[in-house]
Amino acid sequence: MSFKKTTFCLALSLAGLASASVMAADGTVNFKGKISDAPCSVSIPSSNQVVDLGTVPAADLNASGLKSTAKNFQIDLLNCSAAAKSVTVTFGGSSPTGKDALFNISSPDGTAAGTVATNVGIEVADSKGVDIKPNVASSSITLTPSIASQSLYFTANYQAYGVATTGDANATSDFTLTYQ
Repeated sequence: MSFKKTTFCLALSLAGLASASVMAADGTVNFKGKISDAPCSVSIPSSNQVVDLGTVPAADLNASGLKSTAKNFQIDLLNCSAAAKSVTVTFGGSSPTGKDALFNISSPDGTAAGTVATNVGIEVADSKGVDIKPNVASSSITLTPSIASQSLYFTANYQAYGVATTGDANATSDFTLTYQ
């Protein structure tokens, strides 16, 4: 009888081991963030947005200085403290040679290879229509200290600096907010 109990207990123990979970690495989670003393935070949709400049006929950009229709975009600030009096925005990027007010364009995957339009760049302006050059801070934008959520308004458009050719016309720009 004791042998049967031992065998039964051993069988239960082995069954328990057989039903144990098997662990394997199925993926990766990357955590990203920053600890900051900034008086405002940037809304998630504003921190990674796409401004669709549309498809513009090359004939509309067939001479230097011609521009496409400007498209509006904004950066929404949240949880602004009373310390937030004003802010400047710097859009990072490079310029075509000799055209320091424009942002270079590239192909969809971010490289300069492929079918990229030529003789055209992207112009970014603040809400007053003042151009913001790549890597240069905008004019100071006044914030209202009593309002916790505020928006910064901008426009973007294509601008020819010669006879534009057809192709992809994309750019990526990281922006930096500097509070005063």
